[in-house]
Amino acid sequence: MTGQFRFAYFASDYNRTVAFYREGLELPVLESWDRGPEDRGTLFSAACGVIEVLARPKKEDFEGPWDVRPPQGPFMIIEVDDPEARHARAVQKGLPIRQPLTDQPWGHRSFCVTEPDGLVLCFFRDLKVSEA
Repeated sequence: MTGQFRFAYFASDYNRTVAFYREGLELPVLESWDRGPEDRGTLFSAACGVIEVLARPKKEDFEGPWDVRPPQGPFMIIEVDDPEARHARAVQKGLPIRQPLTDQPWGHRSFCVTEPDGLVLCFFRDLKVSEA
C-alpha cells in the first residue's frame, strides 16, 4: 500500500493549536489555507505522516461525514531521530510535558506532550535500532 497517512481533527482553538505545532513542536508546515472562519486548516509534516489541524466549525448544523468534537481517547506516536533534543526544546518552550523523557521497558526512549485540545503526542526513538 502506498500513499499518505494523515491524522486530521478539528481544534477548539485553531490559532493556539497551530502555534503549538508550528512554534512549540517546530513541525514543518506543508500547507495551510484560510477561506474564512469556518474553513481554515494547516498540514504539518510528522515523520512519514501528516497532521491536519482544522478550525472547528462554530455552527451546530455542520454537515459532512466528520465528527467535529475535539479528539477524545486517541493519541499520536511519532518516531524521531533525537528525542533528547526534541524533549529539551519542549521543556525550554514550556510545553505541557505529559511524560518526561523515559527509557521504556519495551525498548523505546520517549516523552509525551499534551496539545491545546488535550491530545497526547509521544515522540520516540527505538533503542534497539540505535544499538545495531
